[in-house]
Amino acid sequence: MCKSRIATILLAAMAVALVQGCVTLGKGLTDEELIRRGMEELKTALEAQDLDKIMAAHSEDFEGEYGGKAEWREFLAGAVEQGLLDDAEVNLEDAEIEIDGDTATISPVTVITMFGDVTYEYVARKEEDGVWRIIESHQY
Repeated sequence: MCKSRIATILLAAMAVALVQGCVTLGKGLTDEELIRRGMEELKTALEAQDLDKIMAAHSEDFEGEYGGKAEWREFLAGAVEQGLLDDAEVNLEDAEIEIDGDTATISPVTVITMFGDVTYEYVARKEEDGVWRIIESHQY
């Protein structure tokens, strides 16, 4: 094989490696993208009635209408047991995210059940591990 052909192949291989490096060495997801991903995961967990995954989206410091995180889990477990969340859907289409430092407000988030719709505003905080978790929820 001639030297110019080898040089061309090596240059092409280096260019591919450089492009792949640029793609993989990007700066990662923005906070808004991380929050949206977390809300999609919460939507999937709620629609699947997966209490462990629902609770993973909530901070240990969570406070809501029913109390702290333990009380919220107990309330949700009762709702699941009674079939109140059967076929529930979560609508995130209109949800807007406003970030202020290490906190963010996400609303409106509508939970659609056989008994009607409930709209929430969530407040999330970026915790020490870099994960955005819900610290408050308000119905309106």
